[in-house]
Amino acid sequence: MAKRQFLMLAHNFVSAIKHGIAGWFLSEKLDGQRCFWDGGISRGHPKSEVPWANTAKDERYVDKQIATGLWSRYGNVIHAPDWWLDLLPAIPLDGELYIEGEIRQVLMSIIKQLTPGPGWRRVYLHCFGMPPPATIFAEGRIKVINFDKEIRGAVAYGTRTLEYTPKPTTMFQSTVKLLERFLGKKNLRLESDELMRKKEREKVSEPQYRAIAHPQLQLPFQTAKAEEIVLAELARVTEAGGEGLILRSPGSVWVAERSHQLLKIKKLDDDEGTVVGYVSGRETDKGSKLLGLMGAMILDYNGKRLELSGFTNEERRLESCELTANDSDARSWAEENPGVECPSWVSAHYFPRGTTVTFKYRGKTRDGIPQEARYWRIR
Repeated sequence: MAKRQFLMLAHNFVSAIKHGIAGWFLSEKLDGQRCFWDGGISRGHPKSEVPWANTAKDERYVDKQIATGLWSRYGNVIHAPDWWLDLLPAIPLDGELYIEGEIRQVLMSIIKQLTPGPGWRRVYLHCFGMPPPATIFAEGRIKVINFDKEIRGAVAYGTRTLEYTPKPTTMFQSTVKLLERFLGKKNLRLESDELMRKKEREKVSEPQYRAIAHPQLQLPFQTAKAEEIVLAELARVTEAGGEGLILRSPGSVWVAERSHQLLKIKKLDDDEGTVVGYVSGRETDKGSKLLGLMGAMILDYNGKRLELSGFTNEERRLESCELTANDSDARSWAEENPGVECPSWVSAHYFPRGTTVTFKYRGKTRDGIPQEARYWRIR
């Protein structure tokens, strides 16, 4: 049995040989913030009283956390403004907070604020699932990175106030129709240019809700044709700046685990590692002038050493992490010791040891080490 998660997560798509995708649904993979809307059943309640809330680090907050009904994949409150929450329906929704045409960092700067600001006017919840309360709130233990919780008594928590309660047996092909019925839909990059121009001419009004049914395209039932469309869509979406695609089996049901009935496909894969050290920069015959800066970051990647590149000069800034030395000492040491692993008292300003970072890569070696690994973002 797969490890229990809070939300349904995807496996990587390998090929049509391993994953038969004929007749599956295809959608664009958004680079936003994954979240769960509980239909508003926890809204206004103290977070500490919500059975599925992650309260492990709440002592860091000065004020008591109040639930909004909007939750991250790790069971933390997302502090959306009341007017925005009022524009969500009383049904459970699984989706992605997203700003169309904007980079993820801009979105995160808006939704991570404890006091929500006007930037939320640009944010929509793009929905691709309706988690059944009996599934997402089932009794049991969630024990994953950043979320360790024993869930008890959550199924009956206010679900009687929901407008619609999905059943655990509801298949995805039915969920697509239900989402469109409740929310309508707003196509993104999967729309044709002609349809986009038509909408602009007709000045189509904004949807009723801040939640939108994320567009789904059902693939042909012939494997070769299905894979041909997937490859073409992947090329088109990534060329337009998108992250990749999601594939979902029409007969699958929503489960709180990582499922082979839900697949992600990207031209570049991404993964995470923990910062454990740094290599000082050096001058090279290719014109690199990184003396006194971080040349590479050293990650612990599944117990293996991985050196990461792809940083700006500002992100490469080194400093001292001990009271007995100052930042100029760290820079001087790096200048005098180019291409050497830094001692424990030297740290990267933006990436102290223990930081979890996400990187992109293209394939792995036989030893399981990511190739062409480049820094993407802090998790």
